[in-house]
Amino acid sequence: MYIKKEKMVSSFKELENILSGYKLPSWEELPYIELYMDQVISIINTYLEIYYRTLGSETLLTPSMINNYVKLGIIPHPLKKRYSKVHLAYLIMICTLKQTLDMATIQKIIPSDLGEENICGVYNSFVKNQHKAFLYVTESIKAVADPIFALEGDNQERMNDLLMQVASSANIFKILTQRITSIEE
Repeated sequence: MYIKKEKMVSSFKELENILSGYKLPSWEELPYIELYMDQVISIINTYLEIYYRTLGSETLLTPSMINNYVKLGIIPHPLKKRYSKVHLAYLIMICTLKQTLDMATIQKIIPSDLGEENICGVYNSFVKNQHKAFLYVTESIKAVADPIFALEGDNQERMNDLLMQVASSANIFKILTQRITSIEE
């Protein structure tokens, strides 16, 4: 694959800026009022804009997706068609994780029967660890990419190696997650 060095450098810098400035809201920062479906979709898509914009999609969550998650028992039923912080927390985590994991693995990580106190702890842990992961990825990319970008000219072999390293890392982390979640108690 031919990759223009200038485009790759620009893309990495843009992603670094996005990741360094991106943080999900904590439990305390989520809206405390109950919301209707269209409000939930709007707020989730705002919180997770980084994902659907990067993927070239218009939205990350639709009404039918929420309805399916409720029907399948992945998230709790809304009360009188209103969604609470608990629903928002579940949906943020599900929409984020489904970018790389299947629903069975996600359900192992965040069971649907957690009470509000438990989901609050799980969600805040998720937010904290996602932020750590973004920092780790940013630092890792810089450590690998900066020496390549410092070289004169288009070193296609090294840039292709970088692409393969990033793709392989994604696969390894997915496998690791699936192995951890398959460990029986």
